[in-house]
Amino acid sequence: MPYTNSSNLDPCTDFPTLVCGGLWERNVIPAWEKALSEQSTLAETNRIIMKNILETSSDTSWISPGSIDEENFKKLVTGYNACINETAIEEIGVQPLINFVGNVTESFPVILEGHKNISRFGPDDHEAFSQTYTYFVQHSMFPFLTIDAALDPDNIENYIPIVAPSDNFLSSSVYENEETRSLYEQVVTEVFENMLPTKELKAKAAEMAKGLVQLEGQIAANPPISNDNTGTIPVTTLDNATELAPEFDFVSVFKAISDSPIDRISYNFPEYSTWLSKTLANTSKSAIQAYFIWQAIINYEPAVNGPELEPLKKFAEVVGGKESYIPERWRTCIAEAESKMAWLISKPYVEAKYTDAIEKTLREMTTRIQNRLASNIDHIEWMTDEVKAIAKHKVQAITPKLGYPTQSPNLDDAQSLKDYYATFDVSDSYFDNAVSYSKWKAQSTASLFGKKREKGAWPAAAGSSLTINAFYLAQENSIIITAGTLQQLLLDPELPAYVNYGALGMVLGHEFTHSLDSNGRMYDEQGVFSDWWDEKSEAGFNKRAECLVKQYDAGNVTFSDGSQVSVNGTTTLSENIADAGGINTAYDAWLDKRCQDPASDFDLPGLSEQFTREQLFYVSTAQFFCTKAEDDAKQIFLADIHSPPEVRIQNMMDNSDGFRKAFNCPVKKPTCEIY
Repeated sequence: MPYTNSSNLDPCTDFPTLVCGGLWERNVIPAWEKALSEQSTLAETNRIIMKNILETSSDTSWISPGSIDEENFKKLVTGYNACINETAIEEIGVQPLINFVGNVTESFPVILEGHKNISRFGPDDHEAFSQTYTYFVQHSMFPFLTIDAALDPDNIENYIPIVAPSDNFLSSSVYENEETRSLYEQVVTEVFENMLPTKELKAKAAEMAKGLVQLEGQIAANPPISNDNTGTIPVTTLDNATELAPEFDFVSVFKAISDSPIDRISYNFPEYSTWLSKTLANTSKSAIQAYFIWQAIINYEPAVNGPELEPLKKFAEVVGGKESYIPERWRTCIAEAESKMAWLISKPYVEAKYTDAIEKTLREMTTRIQNRLASNIDHIEWMTDEVKAIAKHKVQAITPKLGYPTQSPNLDDAQSLKDYYATFDVSDSYFDNAVSYSKWKAQSTASLFGKKREKGAWPAAAGSSLTINAFYLAQENSIIITAGTLQQLLLDPELPAYVNYGALGMVLGHEFTHSLDSNGRMYDEQGVFSDWWDEKSEAGFNKRAECLVKQYDAGNVTFSDGSQVSVNGTTTLSENIADAGGINTAYDAWLDKRCQDPASDFDLPGLSEQFTREQLFYVSTAQFFCTKAEDDAKQIFLADIHSPPEVRIQNMMDNSDGFRKAFNCPVKKPTCEIY
């Protein structure tokens, strides 16, 4: 427990310091991090576990010689070793990326005279543009517009392509500031001089860089604005989408990337498409070619190593405000394996750490907390009986996905795992692996178009089973808790129930409550966007939500210079609702557990002398969120949908009737109550 021993602290007004003070006082933020938290400590533990498994083949007794399990494990190790082998990467240098850039210049050529007269992009160039865009999409790169798979708003059981504006490489402030804009243009020029495949193009590097930066600046200055506020994304035909932006020729793009016939896409930015098309029509072919080239460079730059790309790395340090820290290579490679081979790396972790005792405890807690939230709905005074019945049914219908996937792929089935990564070729070549992964990822996404969703499958957003994560999926009405989350601090079957329910129980309660938060409540039990709230119930919800908004608006983040910035209670509302409901549901579920199984509660030496069991429930909740942060991380906290850690901890406690009773706070009534 990271708590401080200070006896002068009032838990009712400064619970974060009481619980987290020890972490703040006794720990230093690692050089490769901007913050140190109990969550990051868990993540570090998981990384070290996997490093040992991959480098020493420890904890692999589950692998039989010559088995498919062994084949899958070797594929994972081959990819990891290709990443670790910096000597080979340096010897090869940047030539593989130069070759890839050459493919781009051949796909979207610009004759030398075009550089001289700055020839405009026009209808005659649309075919080459569309083919080049398709080439990028087939490598999971998305210049100008992204393509992904989403559930069809008109048929929630099927996937449909979704097209949206791509994120810009840099923020608009870089282009608005003359100094950083000029520096950026110089950096692009130097990189182009090093990376362009022909002497003729190298000679035009400065001109191409200027056109690129101008185009990026225009895009950054015109952020897309959604055309819909209903929570669903409008659907349009491919023909209509192509009419809005003819240079993309979406009919040809989707014919090239998908085996399924596509005639409709989700798209919410028609005005942006029109603006983008007009902007491209007034842009030189040279600038558009430069834009394509730069997309290739910034996407595959991590897969090569050489002085040719040093200006780009130094510029990243300038924009970031400080010298970047280069982590130990194994950290980079574990993170990359998690990203690119999520379920391959999950298998050995699950075998090593996801025990039967953990799974049994997790499933029992999940069922108990789900049932408790459902039963608590019966006692909500501000809901009508009709809405209570629907809300209760929705909570009871939530599908828990626990530990690891057993569908697409099934980690318990080696053949399923092999088939899932069948088209992802992994070799000793680090760059080839990067290209192979991006092509495999594109194929995996396109394979979903027009297909029925598999409700048991885990989304890519889940990360891997190593990930410290839990979340609610509104369109599936399901929650996910990864195996990597289920370790001591959050769950230990050997610890008392008040510790487990205070820690993991609150996380479970939080995710279940998301089904009824300001976003989740807009979907029914099938995940369909639906207005099932009557006027009285909605008014009651809004009144309590407004209380939370005001409460969190009053919270502040203090920076190292003493300045303070207020929390945004509106943008963090859904998470604050989940916190308020989650902690109360977990506490009630623990009381149920204690009543039915008294032996599950027992004293902990060294702690039970200082805290009651009720108090330790809340200490267990708070310590998971303990965080020591630099100013950069605090800025990130303020932009996040979750409230900053200290504000989050204190307000959760202020909103808990059980907390106020446990610590005998003078104010007995919670500040805000909703679930």
